[in-house]
Amino acid sequence: MTKMKLFTERTVILWLCVAVALTTAELVKLNTVDSLIVPCHQSVTLQCSISTSQEGLSVTHMAWVRQDGKCLCDVNETGVTGTHPGNTPSVMECSYTPQTQLTLTLLQVQPLEQGKYLCKLRSNKGVKMSTTTVKLQECYRTVQPSISDEGPTCTFTGVYPDGKVHWFQGPNNVTGESKINTKQVEDGGSLTVTSSLKRKTVSGEGSYNCSLWIPSTGAYLTSSLVVPEHGEARVNVLNASGAGAIGPMWKPWVFLVPLSTLFLV
Repeated sequence: MTKMKLFTERTVILWLCVAVALTTAELVKLNTVDSLIVPCHQSVTLQCSISTSQEGLSVTHMAWVRQDGKCLCDVNETGVTGTHPGNTPSVMECSYTPQTQLTLTLLQVQPLEQGKYLCKLRSNKGVKMSTTTVKLQECYRTVQPSISDEGPTCTFTGVYPDGKVHWFQGPNNVTGESKINTKQVEDGGSLTVTSSLKRKTVSGEGSYNCSLWIPSTGAYLTSSLVVPEHGEARVNVLNASGAGAIGPMWKPWVFLVPLSTLFLV
């Protein structure tokens, strides 16, 4: 009988602890967006908001933590916010509204910063966590076309995901004649993709088009038109209008057209 009584008392205590824990968990909630899809090289803001059904909430610690365990910004009970920019490729901004919200902004998001971000809260009402997943769209930063006596060259920077350069002269696909095709990984995980044709250029012989092909999406992200003219090159950028395409500012002869009207390959 003594053992049975002891077992019953322990069972009651266990259930009471579970009930208290569940009640405490219901007192405070963290609200975050489940998933964000953003263009790389642009900013993204992660918001973590606190909601509670009772008064008297006292936050002792709150933080945004990356999935690898590195803390990006945190705040303690005195309300002092700390940022840790050395832990991420992007410049960061962190702001805190006491007892209400912690906001993390990543400027010019890089591919390596994709993944899960965990918001953690420790307060007098218990411990809570909530997660936001950041995903990137396909994008590029700049295209740098040029031309010489040896032939045209195009360099695309900030490319994500992996891309290939396709060459055209008029309606003809001349990609097989490219002689230099290089890729370099940039800080943050995006790529610099360079390609050159081994064709000598002659004034008035017709334009060359270099197009950035993204195999994973099966689409062209952007194109550049290089026209030999009087011993020099006139360069026109044909920029994609799709989400995530980021191009530079160009001189007055630049014009934009939808890539879907260029080639069918």
